[in-house]
Amino acid sequence: MSEDNTNQPPSNESRPAFEKAGMQDTDMHNVHDQLMREKDEPAEGFSPIPIFLIFVFAGLCFWGGVYFIENSGDFRWDVYDPEYDALAAAPPRPEISLFDRGAKVFRSQCAQCHQANGQGVPGAFPTLVASKWVTGSEERLARILVNGLNGPIIVAGAKYNGNMPAFGPNGLNLKAKDIAGVLTYIRQEWGNEAPEVSIEAMEAYANDYGPRAAPWTADELLADFPLEQ
Repeated sequence: MSEDNTNQPPSNESRPAFEKAGMQDTDMHNVHDQLMREKDEPAEGFSPIPIFLIFVFAGLCFWGGVYFIENSGDFRWDVYDPEYDALAAAPPRPEISLFDRGAKVFRSQCAQCHQANGQGVPGAFPTLVASKWVTGSEERLARILVNGLNGPIIVAGAKYNGNMPAFGPNGLNLKAKDIAGVLTYIRQEWGNEAPEVSIEAMEAYANDYGPRAAPWTADELLADFPLEQ
């Protein structure tokens, strides 16, 4: 009959392996305890949403809103009609007056020298207020804008000697309607009272004087159009 070795201690041969296994278990327990200590304690409630997700969500909402607005077709029932003509359905754009057009061009091209109030700079840039050069001959003034002006000139009793650039084809190359607008504006602003300069008249002046490369002098202009009294 064989003896029962269940309750017998391990032999000397198996003891090193047993002790080694015991050391491994101890190490595992130590590592496990350390990991558990590094974790946050469980708590009730909600964790905040990461901030980058909020920005991503806001960006998607913004993009979706823009896309929806640009592709909504103004919520018209007939916008997806194959025969729908958006340009024909759009109301006509109001035509800007020559005076208002000239005001915009003056502020961007002329006010730096002649000033927003039209008074100019004494000794450098002549005044446009109550000046016969402005309210007098339309064609004389148109020549100055198309080709420019160079040399001495007397305006409102004050003498100037400078150079005004051309606005025509050999200068800033403004459109005829823009030059007509500027002439109309300076002839009717700051208390000046003179008729407007039509686009058709300005186109004719541009065709007549546009090829001229040299600026005018005051003497040349006064020879053809004497200053009004």
